[in-house]
Amino acid sequence: MHNPKLGSVGRTFICSVVFVDIVEYTKKTVATQLAQRGWFNGMLFETLQGVSQEDRIVIDAGDGAAICLLGDPEEAVFIANALRVAIAEHAYPDFALRIGVNLGPVKMAKDIHGRPNIIGDGINVAQRVMSFAEPNQILVSRSYFDIVSRISEEYERLFRYQGEHKDKHVRSHQVYEVVVEGAAEPQAATRPELAVAPERPEAEPLDGAIVEALGIRLTNYLGPIAPLLARKTARRAGSVAELIALLADCVPVPAQREQFLHEAGPERPRPGGTEPPPAPAVAVAVAHATAPPPAQSEPGLRLDAEALARIEKLLARHIGPMAALIVKRAAKGARSRRELVEGLAGSIDDEGARGRFEADAWGALGRG
Repeated sequence: MHNPKLGSVGRTFICSVVFVDIVEYTKKTVATQLAQRGWFNGMLFETLQGVSQEDRIVIDAGDGAAICLLGDPEEAVFIANALRVAIAEHAYPDFALRIGVNLGPVKMAKDIHGRPNIIGDGINVAQRVMSFAEPNQILVSRSYFDIVSRISEEYERLFRYQGEHKDKHVRSHQVYEVVVEGAAEPQAATRPELAVAPERPEAEPLDGAIVEALGIRLTNYLGPIAPLLARKTARRAGSVAELIALLADCVPVPAQREQFLHEAGPERPRPGGTEPPPAPAVAVAVAHATAPPPAQSEPGLRLDAEALARIEKLLARHIGPMAALIVKRAAKGARSRRELVEGLAGSIDDEGARGRFEADAWGALGRG
């Protein structure tokens, strides 16, 4: 089936690539290889259920797979974590993965069967980064870190610099590990990791203030990834009670899981039908959610495709082709033109260039 996002053969574009490898796969017997490949295929199928087929291409790598993602770049982190979760949940014997993530240029091609395929440096670097990883460790390239860490401070805190490595071609790669505050070393594969709930578009959206408050509360147990996980999981949950239950499943230590449920807990069912007073996390969120909205100094953001294209072109002068991803992300969350312009300007390191961009952006958009 033709994928309109991929375009024609020969087209070059930027995408996120998750390269996954089954550790020591080639050293196993054929029977073990068949079993492990079956486990891996099942895990990958379940993990990608929440990603539209138009937003991904999966390439069989023999002892693993390359997953090319055309949507939001941060999706790669959640997919990588979901694979680690599946390993911990199933406790497969003598089975581990190494995972590398990169953001870079790839080219649309076709394989020998005429099916869509992807080639290029974006995949090559993802494979090199994966080769530096320990079992059940997630490493990302410098290019991926540079883009995703600019989206928000929360994303920046997900990564720890691991130094510079050289591949077999003596090419240098700066890599970062995806970390969770207080987590064990990556070899400890028996501990549950972060569970990324698949999206359920038909569910009614939950109140954003409550979701944010629960994410902050969960930070005590999962570290800086918690607010991101809460927002992601909220897309699946049909109620606050269901969201709390799903988030609690992400806490690996039973005592901490019970503590989180106690803190967040007025929404979950309790024996005898008794309902305690609202816990601080939800009570504060409800208070904020029901308060009158603050006065807006500017009208809501309403920009057409042409205006966004102009802004993207201006930003690209300073940060290059990654401007398209950053503008797309910022436009989703901005409530006003001022918020959009200031948010995009923050992705420019040089102060002088940042000022020039803001002036040009206001000239292109106007202040109305």
